[in-house]
Amino acid sequence: MDVTPLRDSGPFRDVFIARTVSVFGIGMLAVAVPVQVYALTGSTAHVGAVSAAEGFALLAGFLWGGVLADRRDRRRLMLRARTAAGIGFVLLALNAFLPSPSVAAVYVLAAWDGLATGVSVTALLAATPALVAPDKLVAAGALNALTVRLGSMASPALGGVVVSAFGVGWNYAAAAAGTLGTIGLLTRLPVLRPEAAGEEPAHPLRAIGDGFRFVASHRVVGSLMLLGLLFMVAGGIPVLMPAFAARALDGGPTTVGLLFAAPACGAVLASLTSGWAGTFRAPGLALLAASVTGFALLACLGLARHAALAVAILFAYGFAQSVEEILRYGLIQSHTPDSHLGRVNALWAAQETGGGAVGSLGAGALGRYLAPGAVIVLFGTASAVLALALALTLTGLRTATLRPEPEPG
Repeated sequence: MDVTPLRDSGPFRDVFIARTVSVFGIGMLAVAVPVQVYALTGSTAHVGAVSAAEGFALLAGFLWGGVLADRRDRRRLMLRARTAAGIGFVLLALNAFLPSPSVAAVYVLAAWDGLATGVSVTALLAATPALVAPDKLVAAGALNALTVRLGSMASPALGGVVVSAFGVGWNYAAAAAGTLGTIGLLTRLPVLRPEAAGEEPAHPLRAIGDGFRFVASHRVVGSLMLLGLLFMVAGGIPVLMPAFAARALDGGPTTVGLLFAAPACGAVLASLTSGWAGTFRAPGLALLAASVTGFALLACLGLARHAALAVAILFAYGFAQSVEEILRYGLIQSHTPDSHLGRVNALWAAQETGGGAVGSLGAGALGRYLAPGAVIVLFGTASAVLALALALTLTGLRTATLRPEPEPG
């Protein structure tokens, strides 16, 4: 793994540490909020509603943060968003320590933290190209991906342990301490003012529309977003895992857990061995190959009838998906001008976050009429065929490099 960005760039190192702490805080929040709401209400409907409120607020934070990141100092934006998130954690902890905690307060504060997180993540993604050398963007993307994968694996478990041993209030308190502790790191960053900071600001909705137009008109960035739509479809596969484990693999909860863990383990291995990615001469072609391979593996998964084979296939799928994600990050950052980095990263983050929900709806609906293995085969095959068609038609993406020539106009 290429760790040059951590070794050579102090500002990137500070951002990396702050992001790692933030990922763990978000993971602990993801455990504590459902546990607390269910304990207070005994209602899964309330648990679903508070998760939806947080999710919608996160998407709004991405879009709003994208506009702000293209207008204002990104360092100051990160500081304010992380401070707001830390205050939200503090208030959640104080509410949890009350004799009768307020469910309404949990709703409001969960949404508040979702909004602050969306703004913070977008500002961080937009600021990264200014903190590392252009030829190290893929390495920075791999480091960020590793943080997210490890955090998604470890932070829920850590949150569960803290809740079990000390209570939900101390979970919030630990997340607040970690989040507020990163503010000192962020204050050491240089001024990260975008190139368009001095221009007359457009209406936020018009600015978001301009971001959509840029994506639609750019050969490489638009193609990457189009390819991302296929991963939105594949994002629904996890909802089928319990039924697939029971009906196709004759397994129980342990098998389901292994099926969920396997892609993350494959992704971690891909990040740890990603040193080659930054020097690859045809990253766009490698990205398309990884996409087609990943979708083909999903199609094979639906045919598996042994748990060990299914876990191995999902491990390989996670590896291929992570390679695609790392290369996509580098290509998006290097092909997007600084004036649009905030909005483009916001749209990418929103697509990543909302994709799973869209795919889950489709997979769940088809699962009512088809066997889970058949749905997985259908999703994987259709996505692989479409990805192959895109690979053959998207010449701009196929020939894209990490040091692009300026687009005409």
